[in-house]
Amino acid sequence: MKKLIVAAVAAIVFIANIQAQNKKWSLKECIDYAILHNIEVKQSQNRIKSLKVERNTLKSSFLPDLNVGASQRFSFGRALNQDNTYEDSNIQNSSFSASAEMPLFTGFKTSASITRNKFDILAAEANKELIENNLSLNVTNYYFQILLNKEIYRIAQEQIRLTKEQEIRTRILIENGKVPQSQLYDVKAQLADDELVATEARNSLRLSFLDLMQLMELKGEEYFDVDSLDESIVSMESVTPEGIYASALSCMPQIKQAHYSLQSKVKSTKVVKSGYYPQLFLGAGINTGYYYSRRAMNPSFYQQFKNNMQKSIYFTLSIPLFDRFSTRNRVKTARLEENNARLSLENEKKSLYKDIEKAYMDALAAFEKYESTTKAVAANREAHRYALEKYMAGKSAVYEYNEIKMKLADALSQQSQTKYTYLLKERILAFYSCHSLVE
Repeated sequence: MKKLIVAAVAAIVFIANIQAQNKKWSLKECIDYAILHNIEVKQSQNRIKSLKVERNTLKSSFLPDLNVGASQRFSFGRALNQDNTYEDSNIQNSSFSASAEMPLFTGFKTSASITRNKFDILAAEANKELIENNLSLNVTNYYFQILLNKEIYRIAQEQIRLTKEQEIRTRILIENGKVPQSQLYDVKAQLADDELVATEARNSLRLSFLDLMQLMELKGEEYFDVDSLDESIVSMESVTPEGIYASALSCMPQIKQAHYSLQSKVKSTKVVKSGYYPQLFLGAGINTGYYYSRRAMNPSFYQQFKNNMQKSIYFTLSIPLFDRFSTRNRVKTARLEENNARLSLENEKKSLYKDIEKAYMDALAAFEKYESTTKAVAANREAHRYALEKYMAGKSAVYEYNEIKMKLADALSQQSQTKYTYLLKERILAFYSCHSLVE
């Protein structure tokens, strides 16, 4: 029975390892994992929590302060008595107090501070979303780089396969006396070059995997691979930068952050202006005491505590008359910061439009290049087929066939580069249009 359990556990572990090796990460899984483990995202979350604690503090400032106190005093030595003579005496004096104070009017400072804090929280949440968006874009970029490097590595391996077939055909031609032995050496040299290109492509693929894993903060994964994406090419005839920009203004977090930061600065100006207004506080207090002297008649503690009770209620009004222009200068500074925040909002809008316009032009150029490279691939395939027939008939030299074969490989590589560049830019433009990167 024990052996069966051990065998079952071993089988489960083996199957789990096989599944882990065969697992391919989707783009959504990569983005979600990167966001979950990113330090900047966690710091932005802590910033939001800190601002919410500050909000609770500001709301609590409407509540009254409540304080209680007590003191005990002992006196020893000679003291003046009722007969106006000095005598030795020991005296104990106890006092107890309680007080409360609450603001009635603070020049709208507290209400403006609460509203400012609300906009600070919204700006912090937008900043968190911005960090997540930038991280998602970087993950998507690295993801597409892996797909491109995979394609380039596949093309390099295909070149090795073609060269090996060429080597077999060359041996046949040599045996039939159609080509000299030197051509076999040329083919072997070409095979070595193709293997070198494949090695470089494989190393580039490994580095692209490493870049993505480091960006995701993924550690301890011996086997890592990504899944393929929809690679259908669709023209962007109905898409314009202006239309994308109009959509982006309503959903891009950098615009939200700049807008909420501006509103926060507007409220900051109101907070500073509260220094022009008077402040009114309401307070109340109660205190009592107990006195004991060894040479006097001392009522009981309860009687003194009750008879010495004193209650008070008071108002405190503070009217600013002259503060050495401190409030005036702080208002000027706040207005300058408000103006800078307004300029920052306009700058973010301009930067957003520039990014959209550049991504649109890059996508348009990539689409046109893809169409051109597709035609070039078709033409080079036909040229390769014709060159292969000539070579098999012994009517062309090795270098002529190799030149055609290399042109085909270059055309395929350029086609792959333009294809993935277009797919990436198309996805980025859709992202600016308030769509998900993984749709």
